[in-house]
Parts: sequence; structure tokens; C-alpha cells
Amino acid sequence: MEFNVLGSLEVVGDGSPVEISGAKRRALLAVLLLHTGRTVPVPRLVEMLWPDTPPPSAVYNLRTYVHGIRRALLAAERTPDRLTRDLAGYRLAVEPGEFDVLRFQRLTEEGHRALEAGDAAAAVHRFSTALGLWRGAPLEDLPDLGPEIRAEVLALEEQRHEARTALVDARMSLGQAYELIPQLRRMVAEQPLHERTHAQLVSALSKAGRTAEALGAYGSARATLVRELGLEPGEVLRAAHERVLQECTAGDEPPRARERLTAGAGPSALPMRPPTFVGRAAVRRQLRQIGASGAAAGSAHEWTAVLVSGTPGAGKSTTAVSAAYDLRAAYPDGHLFVRLAAAGGRPRATVDLLGEMLVSLAVPPSAMPAALPERAAMYRRLVAQRRLLVVLDDAASAAQVRDLLPGSGRSLVIITSRRRLLDLEVDWRLNLGPLDERDALALLASDIGDARVRAALDESRRIVAACDGLPLALRIVGGRLARRSATTLATFAERLESTVDVFEELALGDMCVRTNLSQAIEALGPDERSALEALGGCECRRFTDADAAEHLDLPQSKAERLVEHLVEHNLVVPVDGCGDQQYEMPSLLRTYVRTHGRDERARSPAGSCRASQRPRAGREPEARLGRA
Repeated sequence: MEFNVLGSLEVVGDGSPVEISGAKRRALLAVLLLHTGRTVPVPRLVEMLWPDTPPPSAVYNLRTYVHGIRRALLAAERTPDRLTRDLAGYRLAVEPGEFDVLRFQRLTEEGHRALEAGDAAAAVHRFSTALGLWRGAPLEDLPDLGPEIRAEVLALEEQRHEARTALVDARMSLGQAYELIPQLRRMVAEQPLHERTHAQLVSALSKAGRTAEALGAYGSARATLVRELGLEPGEVLRAAHERVLQECTAGDEPPRARERLTAGAGPSALPMRPPTFVGRAAVRRQLRQIGASGAAAGSAHEWTAVLVSGTPGAGKSTTAVSAAYDLRAAYPDGHLFVRLAAAGGRPRATVDLLGEMLVSLAVPPSAMPAALPERAAMYRRLVAQRRLLVVLDDAASAAQVRDLLPGSGRSLVIITSRRRLLDLEVDWRLNLGPLDERDALALLASDIGDARVRAALDESRRIVAACDGLPLALRIVGGRLARRSATTLATFAERLESTVDVFEELALGDMCVRTNLSQAIEALGPDERSALEALGGCECRRFTDADAAEHLDLPQSKAERLVEHLVEHNLVVPVDGCGDQQYEMPSLLRTYVRTHGRDERARSPAGSCRASQRPRAGREPEARLGRA
């Protein structure tokens, strides 16, 4: 059984929601949960449920609510002694692992101990996991709670802010000041009177070598405190300000500031480094070698482009960002990260992307050209003498990318795309497939713990198989299982294997396998969509060009061109073998096109499988990394 209040009130029994209906009944359960393990006297319960004027039948109503909660819990787990009554009042028995508040508090305590012991990486993992339990404001679906429970909710919010602040401290000690600045600005906006957060922002700006901004941040914080409270800054904020002043007057920069100024003097816009990155060891090694050799090239006119493509959900963006962090020191003139897709997966216009990149390179809006050719020319002039590391994430086409590439210099550009972009000239190509079983199990264990995976190894392997070895699906399952410690791996594996719609299980927050596959299919033309649906209906997992021609009822030359387009979109994978070339469609994608094909056809005009007019693209071996 699981009880969650860090968001809306939620009760889960054996992986399924337990319905607790009625506002007062849910409020009573919330009160008992916030007093877990303690008896709450009946008069206090009445006062908290009816803070204004209790009705004459309040005690009778209370008994009715208790009966309803007991009945719902008993139906979910057949445990009659959860909610008990003694002479004083009522008590709800909950184990520490069953209540998200207790799990959050345990993880934050472990994070503080790790931070005190000097293990900042472990502290980051604990605090990040703890904060991941939050789904929104505590009990956000119960707005009419009395003042005592509202005070408990405010206390939880304060604990959350403390965990976020401690996470910032841990990441700062790992040298991530640049990456923390946007987050700290948001935290300051959310709680403008929290001096410690102001102090962290001042310190982060100073460690990033942005001394003037650090002094400005202190001035803004002081003005806010004087204006709102009539008080001067306290010791913590004053100390942060004093450290900035000392650095300004010192004969040399402190070691950390000096490291930042020499290894990151230009813009740094990489997103947060993935807390855990499992697998892809060979890929990361190759990228480090490529990046190091490109940075050390003898000619100043050699820049390097690497394309990372792969099946939907293969972790292309995570791989690229992780590699970019590995290579930052080799590219001291700046690190750019640009998302090439807007909300919903729609490709952004190249002219807008160039505008964003020019702003990152300190071009003021007043000096920025309006037209694409002039912006591209300005961008190439600015990067010609620099060593930049640029990540272009989620490219839709070669045309979208070409004007974003340097003309000269020793920069490294890492491009990610769902497509292989065979018409884009790059130096190296990398195609990512599913993780092997060992890495997939390690990825699952990084979210739910090695012990839990080892204790149910066969069930873990079933989960990996049901997720097709895709990092996105495994991250979703790991996140859900981490929140539901009472759910067995066998139960979840069975749900993945037997559910009518497996994609209902493969969604968590803004991570959704269904959306990921849908966006990939939406990029196809109508002929390719029809071909994908027809091939997904094949009984055999593997097929040849001749098989495709038979299923599509087309001449083989036309069928081959359609299959080539699907390979280029990484929706069909070439398989090495003897004899005729064989292809395979990933299992989750096969399931998707079989169950959602009609919905995909409805998104655009249906088309017959007629010959595509695009030039025929050459085949590329799966998972090949080498010179284009």
C-alpha cells in the first residue's frame, strides 16, 4: 500500500489506485496521514475537519468517514488493522516506505549526511530522488483544510525548499555553478525574501566568473530586503558578498574561479548534466576521442560534426549532453545547446535558431540582422576563430541544420535527430539502438536500487524485454517503481506484458513513449505511414524487400524505396545476416502501429503506397560509427 500527499492525495494498492471518495473523507485521511503513527483525539479531528462551526452530527459523521476509509483500505489489501480506534481517538498505521513524506524525509536526511561526509555526488542523487517524489503542492486537491493542516503543508513546502537549496550546495561543490544560475534565478523569483538562495545566486555568478552580475545580484537582494522588511542583509548573504569583493581585490583569482575562467570563458548553455548515465560506454569513448582530436587539429579551419541518430526513445539527447560535459574543457570558448524542435515536436525555423545562438554569443538585438543569410554569415564570422562546443538537439532535416554549422574554426558540433539525415554532410555518424540487457538492467537499478533488481532478476529481465531495451521506457518504469515501493516487479512486469494498452503504463510526467512514437510517425509522408502500418501488421518480426513488396502490393523497386525511407527515419532497422537484406521493426513500435495506426492515419490525408519522388538513399549499417 502506498499513501502520497506530495501533490494530490493518492492511495495505491498493489499498483492500482484506491478510490477514497468524498471531500471530508479524503480530508480525514490526509489529517491521519500527517499524524502517521500517532493517535489523533476525536475533538481535534472534529476541529480540523470543521474549523469554523462543527455540525451537531460531527462525531457521528466522523465515524461514518472512518468506516468508509476502512472499507476502501480493506478492499485493497485485506488488512483490517490499518485504521484503529482507542480511548482517545483514531490512529493510522503506515510503514515508512509506504508514505511519500517519510520517504522524502529519509532521502533528504541521507543527502545531508552524504554532503557532510564530502560525497557530493551521492548527495545530488539523494536530493534529486527526494525532490522527484513531489507531484505538485501538498494536498493540492484539498483546498479547504483548516489552519492546522495548512501549517503542516507549509512546513512540507519549507522542507522541499531546504532540499532544493541543499541540492544546489551539492552541485556547486561539483563545479556546476554555470548550470545552476538559471535555476537559482527562478528560486529567487519564487521566494524573494529567502536570503540563503540569494547568497547561492551571488556565489554561483562569482564562481562562473561573472563578478559584475554577482555584485548586481547582491544589490538587488539588499534592495528587496530593505524595501519589504526594512532590514539589512543577514550574515549568510553578507558573507557571500564579502567573498565576491575579496576576489575582486585579490592579486589572482581563487582556484575554482580561475578554472572556470580558463575552461568556460564563453557562453555556457548546456542543460543539467544527467545525474546518472548508464550504458553507451563505447559511444562515449568514441565521442571523447573525436572531440579531443578535433580540438587538437593542426589547422584552424577544421571543425567536426557528429550526428547521433537512433530509434525513438533511444536516449540521443541524454547521450549528447553527457558527452558534451565530458568534452567541455577541450572547447574553452563556449558551449551552446539549442533545441531544434518546439512544443509538440514541430521543427523551429532556422532563422529563429540563429537568432537564439547569436544572442548566446553576446550579439545585441539591435545589431542582429533580420534575414536568414545575414544571420548565418554573422554566426560564421563569430565562430571562425573560436573553439566552441555546440549541441543541436532534435534536428528535423538537413536543411534545418546546414546554416547552423560553422564555416571554419575548430568547433565541435553534435547533432541529434530521429532521422539518419543521409543528405547532411557530417564527419561521423552514430546510430543508437536499444540497450543490451546488462546495461538496461543497470539503468533500471539506478532508479529502484540494485538490491530490488537482484531480488527479482527474472522479473527485471521481463520488464527490460517489455520496454524493448529503450532508455526512455526504462526511465519511465524506473521512476514509477521508485515512487511505488510496495509494487512488486512481478506485478509491474505482468502489467507491461498483458495490459490492453501498454503505453498507458509507459508515461510519467512529461515523459511518454506514446507521444515519442507519435511524433516520429507524424514526420512521415502518407505513403510511408501506410507502409509502416502494413509492415507492422506482418506476422514475422523480420522481412526482406521481397516480403515488403508482397505486403504492400507494390513492385519491388517502389517497396524498396519506401523501406529505405523508413530506415532513414529509424523506424525500421537493417539486420545483419546472410543472403537477402533483412529488416526489423522495434517491438514497441510494432505494437504502436497495430493499436494506433488508425489514429495516425487520421492525422493527415491517407495515401496509397505509391512511389516516392525523393532520391534513393543509401543503406547504412546499424550502429556504425565512422567517417561519413
